[in-house]
Amino acid sequence: MQYGFYFDALKCTGCEACVDACCQRCETSRSEACRTVTRYEGGVWEEAADGTCSTTLFTYFLSLSCHHCSAPPCVDACPSHAKLKNAATGIVTADASKCIGCGACASACPYEAPKHDPVRRRTHVCDACADAFGSHPEPACVSACSEHALAFDDIDRLRAAHGSLASVPPLPAPDLTQPNLVLNMAPVMLNSFMKRAAVSGAAR
Repeated sequence: MQYGFYFDALKCTGCEACVDACCQRCETSRSEACRTVTRYEGGVWEEAADGTCSTTLFTYFLSLSCHHCSAPPCVDACPSHAKLKNAATGIVTADASKCIGCGACASACPYEAPKHDPVRRRTHVCDACADAFGSHPEPACVSACSEHALAFDDIDRLRAAHGSLASVPPLPAPDLTQPNLVLNMAPVMLNSFMKRAAVSGAAR
């Protein structure tokens, strides 16, 4: 089995309850949170010759964490073999006893999912609250979302229910790491020709 996350941008309000839940569950600061919410916006107002105006303005949020990729570069990059991909669940985890805090995994991940602290020389990553498997039905971030914009399940079930979209500008192409992520986005959010900028949160 391979677990993964589903994110519905049409439901996300950007409240960041998922981030707060992650920080509380993992006992980390926001700068080290395994989940981040970033707001993107773009588009322009245009005036026609007759004086009427139209707009292509848009805004959306992305709530992202580790995607527990099927081809995780962080695992291959770790010189101390501290990053592991669980064969039963597909979840990528970090063994703190082996981590040397070099940050190689963070540098290798195109999503910047591993959080590296160079001062304390440690790196951690979302493990989908793996230590609660069996006693808790879902990760803390999913439970905290009042709008049900997040879900966590067998990736095959998520894709059967919601499709297979796994990338939206500015995320990298999914064939790089094969992320176990499913997205639901409005068409304007998928238009790669639309200029956009991250206006809050940490860009992934």
